[in-house]
Amino acid sequence: MLLREIEPQAFIAAGCIRNLVWASLHDQEYILDGTEIDVIFYDSHDDGAYGQAIETQLRKIFPCIEWDITNQALVHEWYTTEQGESIPPLTSIKHALSLWPETATAIAVRLNDCDEIEYIAPFGLDDLFELKLRWNSTFVQQETFMKRLQQKRFLEKWPKLVMQKLKPSK
Repeated sequence: MLLREIEPQAFIAAGCIRNLVWASLHDQEYILDGTEIDVIFYDSHDDGAYGQAIETQLRKIFPCIEWDITNQALVHEWYTTEQGESIPPLTSIKHALSLWPETATAIAVRLNDCDEIEYIAPFGLDDLFELKLRWNSTFVQQETFMKRLQQKRFLEKWPKLVMQKLKPSK
């Protein structure tokens, strides 16, 4: 079963894509079992129940995967800035991706009805395939980005990554 059969508008996004590409470019094996896979979609009429239904179906089919299903139209209801302020509603998947912490993580893919790979990448694909680790300063502070680097151990896992120069934090 394909994701599009469960939800045609859903995309696989974030770390599983980044990690797969970076592992491949490092000649490393990438195993999905136990991996978190982010599935994102945008439905302004969903109250959260639909995302739960998608997750339930995916867990039945792939029980060894940790699924993180997020309706990007609801993110503003539970996400706050680092200062604790509410964020305005997101307008699309592309808008949501444009706020993610690293440019190489801000990518979503799906298989469309013509069996073609469709992707959304507001910062393009160069950083992903050129092994560039770049902070997206649009929404996340530099300190948070640096903590993510340590927690996720990007530079340890993938030593060919090149850290792009960060702008001084304000």
